[in-house]
Amino acid sequence: MADIDEELVYHADILIFGLILVAAVTNIPRAYTRFSRRSEWSQGHRLYAAVTRKTMNPVINLNPPISYPIDSTKDFDLNTGPSLTACETLPYRGNMRLQDSEKELPRQPTPPQRVFPLSALTSVSRYRVHDNYSIGQVLLMLVYTGIIFYVSFYKSNPFTDPHRAGWVITSQVPFVYALATKNNIIGMMVGVGYEKLNFLHRLVGKLMVIGANVHFLGYVYKWSLNGTIYERLAEDYVRWGILALVCFDLLGFGSTEFVRSRSYNLFIVTHIVGLSVFLFAACYHEPACIPYVTAAVVFYAIDHVARVVKTRITTARLRPLPELGITRVEVPSLNAGWRAGQHVRIRVLSSSMGWWGWSEVHPFTIANTTHTPEGVVLMCKKTGRWTSNLFNMAQTSSYGESGKEAGRDVTVVVEGPYGGVGHTMMSSYSGALFVVGGSGVSFALSAVQDMVRAGGDSHIRIIDIVWCIQDPVSLSPLVTQLASIVEKGTNTRVRVHVFYTRAISATFDGIILPRGITLLPGRPRLDRLLDAVVTGTMSAGGTNGVFVGVCGPVLLANTVARVVNGFDGGLRTAVGGVELHEETFGW
Repeated sequence: MADIDEELVYHADILIFGLILVAAVTNIPRAYTRFSRRSEWSQGHRLYAAVTRKTMNPVINLNPPISYPIDSTKDFDLNTGPSLTACETLPYRGNMRLQDSEKELPRQPTPPQRVFPLSALTSVSRYRVHDNYSIGQVLLMLVYTGIIFYVSFYKSNPFTDPHRAGWVITSQVPFVYALATKNNIIGMMVGVGYEKLNFLHRLVGKLMVIGANVHFLGYVYKWSLNGTIYERLAEDYVRWGILALVCFDLLGFGSTEFVRSRSYNLFIVTHIVGLSVFLFAACYHEPACIPYVTAAVVFYAIDHVARVVKTRITTARLRPLPELGITRVEVPSLNAGWRAGQHVRIRVLSSSMGWWGWSEVHPFTIANTTHTPEGVVLMCKKTGRWTSNLFNMAQTSSYGESGKEAGRDVTVVVEGPYGGVGHTMMSSYSGALFVVGGSGVSFALSAVQDMVRAGGDSHIRIIDIVWCIQDPVSLSPLVTQLASIVEKGTNTRVRVHVFYTRAISATFDGIILPRGITLLPGRPRLDRLLDAVVTGTMSAGGTNGVFVGVCGPVLLANTVARVVNGFDGGLRTAVGGVELHEETFGW
C-alpha cells in the first residue's frame, strides 16, 4: 500500500509542476519582448544608485492658490446607490466650459462584433465570485483541490489508511514553501509577483492543516480499535509527528483573517516558529520526508539569499502631507533598479516607531520613476499604528541649511523591488486608463511618468488618470506634480480626473487647476471614461490595445473589473484588446 501512496503523490507533484510549466510557456512571448530590450535586464531586480536625470517631480505644492473649475455634466454620477463610497449631493462652484484638450474625442463607428475565443475566455475568467475571488482563481483552486482530493481518496479510506494523508501533505511541503517566498520561483516562471500567488499559498496551507489532522486522527482511531494507543503514543516517531501537527495547527490559527488583521506580529511569529520547527519534526517523524523537506529548504534559502542581495540600509527623508494623511518617504541614495508599479518593503529603525515598530516590515508601491534626484519615493497612508507613528515622526521639525524644516531623516532598511506588472510592457499599448483610490495614486504616478518619459519608444497615445479621494483638499500637494506630467506628455495626451466624495469644507477656498486636470464631485462613471479612452485611442490610430490599471481597495478593484468585463466586445477587438492589472490594498 505504501508503494501506491508514494506513486500517487509523485505523479500528483509531476502534474502540478506540469501545469506550472504550461503557464510558464504561455508567458514566454511577453518575457522575450521585455528582455529583448537591453535596459530591462537591469530593471526590476535590485535597487541601486545611478546618474540622475532631470526630474519630472517638482517641489510639492504646499501653498496652492484658490478657485477651481468643475464640470458637473460629464463622466460622474451623484446617485447615492451602491457606490465606492457614500456620496451626498455636493456643492460646487459653477460650471466652466472645458478646455479644448478636455473635450471628448469623436467616437468611431462601432465595428462588427468580433471577439476572439481566447479573449472571451480571459474576460470571463476575471469575473468576481465568492470572497472577491475571480472565476479564474476559483477554477485554479478547484483544480488544485481536486488533485489533492483524488490522491487522498483513490482506493483509500482515511480511517483505515491514514498513512495516505501523511504522504499527501508531505508532497505539498515544497509547494507551500515556494509559494510563501518573496522571491517566488513559481512567480518568476509564470511572470507574476508573489502577492498574486498568495491565494494559492493559503489554499495549500489549509489543505495541509486539514490533511495533518486527518492523518493523526486516523491513526488515533485505528490504534484505539486495536487497543495499542498508549504504546504508540509513547514512541519517539509519534511524538515528533505530534509536534509537527502542533506546528501545523499553530500556523492554521495564526493565518486566520482575525489574527492577521489584529496582530500581524503574531502572524509572523507563528509562521517563523511553526515552519522552522515543522521541518525538523517531519524528518524525525518519517525519514521519507527528507527529500521533500530538502526541496523546501532550498527554496527558502534561495529566497533569503535574494532578500539579502535586494536589501539596502540607508537614510530616508520623511515629509508629512497632512491634506492626504500621508507620509512621503524619499530615499535619494537609491534612484534606479525598479519598474513602474513595483513595491518595496521598508523597515524604519527608530525608537519613535514604538517597542516593536522598528522590527515591522511594510510594503509600499514606489510612486515615481527612476533616475531622479529624490530617489525612491513612497507614499505611506496613515491607516494603522505603524503608519500613524511614521506620520507623527514626519511632523517633527528638523534643522537644515535653510533653517527649521518639516520632516526628519531616519535610517531605514529597504528591501525590493517586488511585484509590479510582471513582464507586461505598458508602453507597448496604445492607450491607458489608471483608476486609483487614495494613496493608490502612487501606482499611477510611477507608471504614467515612465510611459511619458519613454517618448519615441512608447506607443502610448492616450492616458487618463482617475483618482478617487474623499476631500478635494487632498489634491493640493500633488497639483504641481500632476501638471508636470500632463505638460511632459508631448507625444501623449494625458488627462487627470479627480473625484471627491465629501462635501466641501467651509474653510476650503479651492485651488487653481492647470490645463488637463479636472476636479469633480461624486463617483466616476468608469464605463464612460473607459469608452472615451478606447475611442480616443482608436481616433489617434492606436490598435495595440488599452491597458487598464487599478490600485486601491478591493471594492474599487472589483468595480473596475466589472466595467472591463462588461465593455463592448466590438470596441475591445477593434482597439486591440483591453487588459486589466490590479493592485489591491491589504494583501
